[in-house]
Amino acid sequence: MRILKRLELLRGSIGLLSNWRELFLYGVVLRKWGVNVQEPPVLRFRSGLELEMAPGGYGGYTILFHDLFIRKDYEPTPEFVIRPDWTVLDIGANMGFFACPAAALAKEGRVVAVEPLRGYVDILRRNVSRNKLSNIVVLHQAATPISGERIPMTVWYTKFGELKTGTPRKNARVATEIASGLSMVDIFKEGRIERCDLMKIDIEGAEYALFDSTPDHIWNRIDRVIMETHSVSGREVAELGRALRAKGFQVAESQDLLWSMKPQLTAEPAPLVSPAT
Repeated sequence: MRILKRLELLRGSIGLLSNWRELFLYGVVLRKWGVNVQEPPVLRFRSGLELEMAPGGYGGYTILFHDLFIRKDYEPTPEFVIRPDWTVLDIGANMGFFACPAAALAKEGRVVAVEPLRGYVDILRRNVSRNKLSNIVVLHQAATPISGERIPMTVWYTKFGELKTGTPRKNARVATEIASGLSMVDIFKEGRIERCDLMKIDIEGAEYALFDSTPDHIWNRIDRVIMETHSVSGREVAELGRALRAKGFQVAESQDLLWSMKPQLTAEPAPLVSPAT
């Protein structure tokens, strides 16, 4: 972790977390030197929100907390700040670091969280229970073109035993987990989604197949999309923006993030603006 990011993480932690001292000490200072430190504590926010992390690591703090709460990746413009009556769909919900705060904000609305990996789903459900969030529906499945598909998913573990996805590090312990697939049509059906005010996506490159297979009648019920994009052999990230524009969305991008919304939702129908990178 670079020095500037460490300083940013420290400042943000002090402002947002009541137990920032132990998180920064164990999650950054000691681990920088390869020390096998204690299991990660719960992130305790000054707002009252609490988020548990995966055993064996501090990725929930050094990555997710930094990106979602300090850098605010999923709030690129004011139009994406979750409102009390929204219905939010979180595809690739991981441990609930987006879904749980979203449910806390959408007190009169609902959150549907879709996550295929058992290790993350268990923590997600504990975070839902810990924060007494009755407006979250958890679907333990993968978003896929066809419901019922059996999807082999590669996971790996750090030297401290933390569960990870994506490209494994050299000499990491690797495992395969079989996930059950659910199409977007059935996600809307299972989640009882009539209108989706905001859909967040982070599914490690599976977004291309998901876009290809989602019918127009589902896109017509979605107002905003915020997502991480990934490079995949044979596909171009630019395809995702083109697909959304073809569905009537305004689109903006910054590094590995893409966000879009229907123009009728803005006070003035001008294009979304990408921040300087």
